[in-house]
Amino acid sequence: MIDVEMPENKLELLPAVFIFIIFMILAWMTVKFLKKIHERELKKAEEAEAKMKEYSLHNKH
Repeated sequence: MIDVEMPENKLELLPAVFIFIIFMILAWMTVKFLKKIHERELKKAEEAEAKMKEYSLHNKH
């Protein structure tokens, strides 16, 4: 197993904690952004599907 020594001065951990928090916030924002895009694309796909169904019903005869 890896032998890890913790620093005696815990203030040395602050930069790592700040970077971790920033990374987590950016990851959360990315997920929210991708979900928003997904919802938009899903709505477009449903509208296109409805148009295709309507077109096929009118042109069946």
